[in-house]
Amino acid sequence: MYLSLCLIAKDENTYLKEWLDYHILFGVEHFWIYDNDSTVPLAESISDYIQKGWVTCNTIHGKGRQLFAYDHCLQTYGHYSRWIGFIDTDEFILPKTGKDIPEFLRDFEQYGGLALSSLFFGPGGNQNRPRCGQVAGYLMRTPEELSKNRSVKAIIQPEKVMFPVSPHSFMFREGYYCVNEQGSRVDTQYFPCSVQKIQLNHYYTRSAQEWKDKLSRGRGDMGDAYSNQRWIDISKNSTVRDEAAPWAIIHHLKLPPARARNFAALTDPTSTQFLGLMSTAAESVLPPPCNAAPVEEITDRKEMVDLIKDLLDGMDYMGSGRFLEARQLYSRLIRQFPHDLNFYGNFASACIEMKDFPAAWEALAQGWRMSPRNWTLLFCMVDYFYAIGDYAQAEKCSYLIQSYGNLEPLGVAALALSQWKQGKKEQAMETARLLLPQLTPELASSHVLFQEMVSLMNLEGKVGHDQK
Repeated sequence: MYLSLCLIAKDENTYLKEWLDYHILFGVEHFWIYDNDSTVPLAESISDYIQKGWVTCNTIHGKGRQLFAYDHCLQTYGHYSRWIGFIDTDEFILPKTGKDIPEFLRDFEQYGGLALSSLFFGPGGNQNRPRCGQVAGYLMRTPEELSKNRSVKAIIQPEKVMFPVSPHSFMFREGYYCVNEQGSRVDTQYFPCSVQKIQLNHYYTRSAQEWKDKLSRGRGDMGDAYSNQRWIDISKNSTVRDEAAPWAIIHHLKLPPARARNFAALTDPTSTQFLGLMSTAAESVLPPPCNAAPVEEITDRKEMVDLIKDLLDGMDYMGSGRFLEARQLYSRLIRQFPHDLNFYGNFASACIEMKDFPAAWEALAQGWRMSPRNWTLLFCMVDYFYAIGDYAQAEKCSYLIQSYGNLEPLGVAALALSQWKQGKKEQAMETARLLLPQLTPELASSHVLFQEMVSLMNLEGKVGHDQK
C-alpha cells in the first residue's frame, strides 16, 4: 500500500471513529493502532474497522510508550506501506490543493519525510463535547504566526528512517531528511509554520470538560505533564475562524447543492448529522488487502532503548549545567551517527557553555558543510557569535533565521541585543517592541538573554504592561 497512519491512544474511544472516517476519505489505506491500556479496549470500539481490514490493533502497556510504539510500527509494519504518518486522534491532516493525501505525497518521494505544520484549535466556546465531532465542532484556531504553531508532525518513508526521536521527528538514514511543504529541510520537532498547501489541524484542548479529562489521563510520551496554562493560552489566542476541514469533507460527501450550502445545519454542535454523513461516505470505501497481524507482546528494540536514554541524558546534562558530560555524550553520538545534524548543534552548545569556542566552531562548520543555511544550526550560530562578541555576525544569522518565518521570542531577544551592542539602539528598541506583547514576567525571567535585554534596554516597566 502507499499510505498508512500510526496512532497510540488511551481512552480515546469517543473520537476514534471520526478520526478513521476522516482520513479514509482523504486516501489513507490502513491504520496501525496501539492501545495504551485503555479502560475499554479500543479494539472493541472499532471492531468493525478491524474486521473490514482497515486497522491492525496492538496493545502496549505502561507509561511513556509513544516512541516505542512508533519504533515497533516501523520495524514490524514499515515494509507494508510506502509512507506512514504518525499523528494523534486530535490531529487531522488537511491537504489544501484539491488533492488527497497520497496524491500530495507523490511530489515528496525523493525525501525521507514530509513535516506538517500544526495549527492549534481552541475550544471555540464549547463547554462540552460537540455532538458534530471535532472537525465540525471546533472552528476557531490560533494565528499561523503564534509560536505554538511551529510544532510539526511527520509522514515518513520507513525504509529511509532509523529511529523515532520524538513524537514529532525522526532520525533518517544517511542521505535522507525531512522537508516541509516548501521543500525546506526540517531537522527538529519545531519549524516555522507553513500551511499554504497542507496543514495539520490540532484540536488540542477540545471542550472545557474534555480538557479536564485530558489532564487526568496524562501523556503518552515522556514529556512534562499537561499544564492548565496551555488551555488558557490556546483558548485566548484562538481568534481565527477556519472552516477549511469541514468544507473539505462536505465536498467529499457529494450532497445536493442546497444541502451542501447549509453549513450551519451540517455543523450544528447539537446534531450528529455531520458525523453520520462522513461515516456513510467512508463505509463506501474499500481498504486494500493487508495481511498484517497484531503481535502478542511488544518487545523494545535495544538500540531504541539506548538512544532514548542518551537523548534524555543529554537534556538532563545540559539542563543541570553538566556541560562536560553533555559534550562527551554528543561527541560519542556524532561518531555513532555522523549524518545527524542535531548532535553537531548539541555538541556545539555544550562547548559554548564551556567557552571552548574553537571546538564549538569546528562542530558548527561540519554541520554547515552538510546543510548550509540550516535553520536548526543557525540558532547555534547565533549563540556562538554572541558568545564570542561578534554581534554583527549574530545579527546576520538572526536575519537568516527570520527568512524562514517569524523569529522565536528568544531569537528576537538575541537580535535586539546584537543590534544594541553594535550601537544600533533605535533599531534594537524597535526589534524589542516585537517581543513586548508576549513578554510576561515569567518569560522575562526564564532565560539570561531575556534578562539581559530587559536590563540593558531599561525595559523593566514595560514587561507585562501590554498583557491583557
